[in-house]
Amino acid sequence: MNKRVYYLDVLRVIACFSVIMIHVSARYVTKDFGTSGFWLGNVLDSISRAGVPLFLMISGSLLLDDKYSFEKEKVKKRVIKMIIFFIFWSLLYAILYQLIDPIIYHKAFSLSSFVKAFIKGNTHLWYIQLMVGIYLITPLLKIWVCDKNKKYVEYFLVLAIIFTFIIPTMLYILGKYSYIGIFLNDIYVDKFNFTYAGLYTTYFVLGWYLHNYEINHKKLIYLLGIIGLLISIFGTFVFLSTLDEPDALYYNFTINVFMYSVMIFVFIKSKFVNKNIKDHFIKPIADHSLGIYAVHMFVSIYVYRILSSFSIDNAFICIPVVFLATISISYIIAYILKKIPVLNKYVI
Repeated sequence: MNKRVYYLDVLRVIACFSVIMIHVSARYVTKDFGTSGFWLGNVLDSISRAGVPLFLMISGSLLLDDKYSFEKEKVKKRVIKMIIFFIFWSLLYAILYQLIDPIIYHKAFSLSSFVKAFIKGNTHLWYIQLMVGIYLITPLLKIWVCDKNKKYVEYFLVLAIIFTFIIPTMLYILGKYSYIGIFLNDIYVDKFNFTYAGLYTTYFVLGWYLHNYEINHKKLIYLLGIIGLLISIFGTFVFLSTLDEPDALYYNFTINVFMYSVMIFVFIKSKFVNKNIKDHFIKPIADHSLGIYAVHMFVSIYVYRILSSFSIDNAFICIPVVFLATISISYIIAYILKKIPVLNKYVI
C-alpha cells in the first residue's frame, strides 16, 4: 500500500506499549493480594490485554486489503523472515538465560535446558510462530474476504464471536464454580469444538472489516468495551479471592478482552483516520515496533533486577520506571540493529 495509514501506526504503538506493560505489571497481580500495589498492577495489566488482538487486527487490515498483492514469492519471503527472526531471537534469549545467567549466578550449565529453551523460544516469541501460520493462510482468506462478500465476512464474525468468545467464556467461568459447568465445557470442547470460525483468525479478519467499514453504533461499542475492561479488572479480583487464579479473565479468547480490543480499534480509528502524524513520535516507534517487541523481555527483566539489587519493589515506583526504561532502551537497541546490514532485513 502506497499511502501510509497513520491511525494504524497509532494502534501499533498502543499495541507495542500494551505488550510491554503486561510483562511489566503482571507480576504484581500475584503479589500482596488486595493491596494498592496489587490494584495498580491489576488495572494496568487489564488495560494492556488488548495488545495482541490489536497487533492481529492491524495485520489483517493491511494484509487482507484489496490493494495489497500477496503472491507466492511474497508469502515465501515473509515466512522465511519470520522463521529467521524466531531462530535469531530464540537463540539469543537461550544464550542470555541458559548460558550467561548461570555464569553470573554461579549455577551449573544444562545443555538440555539450553536446547529446550532454544527450540521452544522465549515466552513472548509465540506470537512470531502465530504470524507464520497467519501468513500461510492469508492467500486463502483473501479469496473470500473482500467487499463483494461483506455479508459472508459478517456471518463468519458472528459465528466466531459466539463460538470463540461468548460460549467458551461463559463455560469457563461456570466451570470454575460448578461441576455442571465443567461437564458442559467438556462436552463443548470434546464434541462441539467449532474451530473453523474462530481463534486468532477472528481478530485478523475483524481488522480488515473494521478498517474498511464504519461502525454505526460507536457509543454501544465504547460501552461494551468499558464493561469488558471492568470485567477483566474486577473479575480477576473475584477469581483471585475465591479460586486463586489471577489470569482467568485475561485470555485473548474471552469476550471481555474481545470487546475491549474492538473498542480501542474503533475509537482510535475515529480520532486519527484523517490525521497525518508522521512528524510525531508515533511513526519512529511504529517503525521499530517489531524490534522493540523482540528485545523488551530481556530489557524489562534486567531493569527489574537492577531495582531489586537496591531493594526497590514498590509497584508505584517499579512499574513506571521499568516501563519507561524498557521502552527507551528497547527502542535504542532496535534502532541500532536496524542500521546493521542483513540484520535489518531479518531480525528487526
